[in-house]
Amino acid sequence: MATKREIKGFLIGTAAGAAIGAVTALLLAPKEGKALRKDIAEGARQTVKAAGEAGEKAGKFAAELFDAAAVWRRKKREGAEQAGAPEEKAEVSITADGPEDSDGTLREEAV
Repeated sequence: MATKREIKGFLIGTAAGAAIGAVTALLLAPKEGKALRKDIAEGARQTVKAAGEAGEKAGKFAAELFDAAAVWRRKKREGAEQAGAPEEKAEVSITADGPEDSDGTLREEAV
């Protein structure tokens, strides 16, 4: 699983690459000043929109990861409170679709 730092770096690199590529393409295209400025402004709007969408996806993933960690921590705490009971290993599975079942509850898989 990618770390938070790796994901952040990827998103920043993607946004920077998209912006640089768009500006370079616009500057190398033969257009008059007014049309070029309009195209640059439109490219900037699209880049900001794409960055916002990527940020929302990353935020949702982080929230799902936090919820999954809370479930795991609760399971571990409940297991530690039961004296004499064998400790059960629990792992929460997170997929690209999220850690939720169709009814919105967190999905847990025992290892």
